[in-house]
Amino acid sequence: MDEEIKQTEGEETVQTVSNNKVSKEEEYLNNWKRERADFLNYKKDESRRVEEFVRFANEDVILETMEIVDDLDLAVQEYKDIGLEQIIKKFKDLFKKYGLEEIETKGKFDPGLHEAIETETGGEKIIQVRAGYTMHGKVIRPARVRITK
Repeated sequence: MDEEIKQTEGEETVQTVSNNKVSKEEEYLNNWKRERADFLNYKKDESRRVEEFVRFANEDVILETMEIVDDLDLAVQEYKDIGLEQIIKKFKDLFKKYGLEEIETKGKFDPGLHEAIETETGGEKIIQVRAGYTMHGKVIRPARVRITK
């Protein structure tokens, strides 16, 4: 009887060791799967971050160029020069190439898109003073407007 008990205990010990080995293997495999998923998520996030950086890398240069275009617009309004109008058109085409869109100033005042520089009480009409632009959906320069009656 003692031999039977010893043999049963030995089998249980072997089975326990075997179960522990399997559970350790499963644990290691699950940890590896989790780490792999975390790494893939990191790669996707980093890729998105780099892509966004590249999309907006030219923002400062474009903003400075917009100031020149504004000055050219003022010159065209004063002198009605067709050559300047063509230059402005080329700049605006270049802006579109890089994902810029001019903000519409018709309709209602939108504080997310417009910057009011002058307001009359009870004002309803919006007059654009300086063009505003969005770049890939992000406002990079709000339109300056005057709100009048």
